[in-house]
Amino acid sequence: MAQGVGLGAIAWTKVDVLTAYQRLTAEMHIHARLPAMINEAESLFHLRNVSAEPLLPGAVPLDGVPEGTFNKMLVCGIRTIEPEPPPPDQVMEMIRRYAMFQGATFMASGFAEFPKAAAQEMHTEMLLKGRFFQMVDVTVTMIGVAGKTWTQPNIYVNRDLMVSLFLG
Repeated sequence: MAQGVGLGAIAWTKVDVLTAYQRLTAEMHIHARLPAMINEAESLFHLRNVSAEPLLPGAVPLDGVPEGTFNKMLVCGIRTIEPEPPPPDQVMEMIRRYAMFQGATFMASGFAEFPKAAAQEMHTEMLLKGRFFQMVDVTVTMIGVAGKTWTQPNIYVNRDLMVSLFLG
């Protein structure tokens, strides 16, 4: 099977998945671009070669578990390890706004990107249209877990786990 970001062909792509109590690295079966897949109506997705770093006491470390099934509703954030190329129809001129996403168990602070021509009063609606939306140049912090902060070039956060969203 193909490796890497799947654009058109089905591929197993390396992903980083954040839940309330663990950070997983695995391969995800991708048949479209990641944002399209994670915003599909299907509530489950499959991973293989799953490894997990526990974030809370009692969470179990995993190392190379052959397969797993996950519920999108409980995923805090997800990203591909290797960045996806921009879609062919992407608007060239984008602007960035500071964004701070607060979830019940984590916080992501960084930037959200918007087409330059989009009215600022539409930005929140644009982000919250799908279940998951992208943030870039992000610092992720686990609430209540000392020392569990890291930076990522991008992450798709789960709108349904949102406590608040602030745009600057």
